[in-house]
Amino acid sequence: MSGAHCPPDGAPEQEPPAEEHGRRTRRTRGERPAPKHAPESGRRGVSRAGLAAILAGALVLGAAAAASAVFLDRAAAGARVASGTVIAEFDATGATTVPVAVTGLLPGGTARRLLDLTHAGTVPMSALQLTTTAGASASDGVQFALERCSQPWSADAATCGGTVSTVAADRPASARVDLPGSPALTVGATDHLRLTLRLPESAPSDAQGTSTTLTVTVLGVQGPGRHL
Repeated sequence: MSGAHCPPDGAPEQEPPAEEHGRRTRRTRGERPAPKHAPESGRRGVSRAGLAAILAGALVLGAAAAASAVFLDRAAAGARVASGTVIAEFDATGATTVPVAVTGLLPGGTARRLLDLTHAGTVPMSALQLTTTAGASASDGVQFALERCSQPWSADAATCGGTVSTVAADRPASARVDLPGSPALTVGATDHLRLTLRLPESAPSDAQGTSTTLTVTVLGVQGPGRHL
């Protein structure tokens, strides 16, 4: 038929014009399949999410470890009394209650005892507390006070060669006293304390010659754990 040109059988098909070929090429490029590394991108996204979860869990565990590292560490059973000096070694072996005997206390009179509190543990303390308990005669009004010397007290507990500071003013003999700023919070350091027992002048006449036993217990709290 006229107007329609058909190539003879066996003739090669003509290629489309360059412009049309370019358009087909662009369509082919736009429709090409995803690169093979696309699934790796997905795996990378999952890995990042998993890593975030692991880090969050590590933070929680780290906080819990720090919290669990705070525990009570009491005076060692090896604490000893010699010449009126109490040396408490902190090594988490239990609590030591030290008896301090007082005899013949008169109204207005005082009795003094030295307490050298030494931290012989291996980790710093965050707090220290001294607990005192008086015997049955506490109802007679026995008071106690606590002072600190920056150096060891004299042998007779009368003088301090350094600076004296008041830790606790007169109070009932059975009490609890916190020791903020105690040198014994630091490993190897010693807190030089002087305990003064006093029977007020206003005590009843039958309190004359009062004898009592004051028991002293030292309690330390270990500081938070540190991650090295």
